[in-house]
Amino acid sequence: MICPSVCPFEALSAQGEPVEVKLDTEKCEVCGICFSTCPASAIETIYYNVDALLNRITALKRKKGISQLVLTCQGSNTSKEKSATELTKLGVANSLTLSLPCVGRVPPELLLKTLSLGIEKIDVSLCEDKYCRFKRGSMVGTRRLLLVQTLLNQLGFKPGTLTVTKKSAKAHIDEQRCIGCGNCSYTCPFDAIKMEALGQAHIDLQACSGCGACATVCPVFAVKLEGFEYEAVSESIRKYSSLALRLKRRGAEPAILVLSCAWGDFDRDSELNRHVKNAAYVRLPCAGAVDTLHVLEAFYSGFDGVFIAACKKGECKLEKGNESAENRISSLRKLLAQVNLEDRLEMCFVSPKDVGDVDERIRLFTEKIGSLTVAEAVRK
Repeated sequence: MICPSVCPFEALSAQGEPVEVKLDTEKCEVCGICFSTCPASAIETIYYNVDALLNRITALKRKKGISQLVLTCQGSNTSKEKSATELTKLGVANSLTLSLPCVGRVPPELLLKTLSLGIEKIDVSLCEDKYCRFKRGSMVGTRRLLLVQTLLNQLGFKPGTLTVTKKSAKAHIDEQRCIGCGNCSYTCPFDAIKMEALGQAHIDLQACSGCGACATVCPVFAVKLEGFEYEAVSESIRKYSSLALRLKRRGAEPAILVLSCAWGDFDRDSELNRHVKNAAYVRLPCAGAVDTLHVLEAFYSGFDGVFIAACKKGECKLEKGNESAENRISSLRKLLAQVNLEDRLEMCFVSPKDVGDVDERIRLFTEKIGSLTVAEAVRK
């Protein structure tokens, strides 16, 4: 039995005679590693299955003539805008980037079928093994990709048809801006930031897990998380606000900004997402990276409500980032109460195991915001 041996969370076990595999749904974290290793295709996944991904790749190739596919782990990749810029610098502008919860869930079948579609090159970016959000995903994925590389060489494909790299997003400190307040060092859940002589903060990149919590407490914006810099998230909010406002003008629905933890709600990739009317999604590496200034900016930009989706308590991939976010949002709600906006900010704790839960919560929140808007209009 392969799947019980690769499950990082001991959610699968072999029982009985004849042997039958059992799934403990309470332990399962929907990483998809078992799905990718099953030789009989006996395991199904509700997120990013082979057919859905192939359909997306086929549609985009037909529409844009794409010749290269970039597959990334959510923990290793930066924002899509930055990824596109980096690829352009490398002379690879004609590419499609798909971000997955873990590349360890990618079966060889997907890679081989993608090449059969006419894709000439596949670049795969995994998390470094130490920082894999699913413990074994990067290790399992690397071994499988090396086997596929060997197979492609034997089949006569060009060298470099399938390339594999490993990286993890890290926080960095602008020493010229740092004022030595120590907020980042105190906040870091991984003890990766130390205060050195003369009050200078220093990040141990080997200890940094890229949660982004440090950046949210820096008063001078000296701490930046790769791909999720303050300015990058602000740009996304402004871009989506103009879109949401245009949609709102066409109907009665309010415009909602959703700040979503990448691990609490998988199906939010802009290439494959479910749609909730007039809701714009900004994916973050952890709810702990939610900056209160971005929430205020969303209201200033015209959003009627801000909804934050975090991992369920006890399931945070980055050391209780969801709980630190809860404390920060609770304080912000008290501040917003002074201008009667506290009911327009909501936070919930979700799991990818509860399919459709986030959509339903956003729908109810949207209805509440709609009622508040009508009530305010009546009072005026």
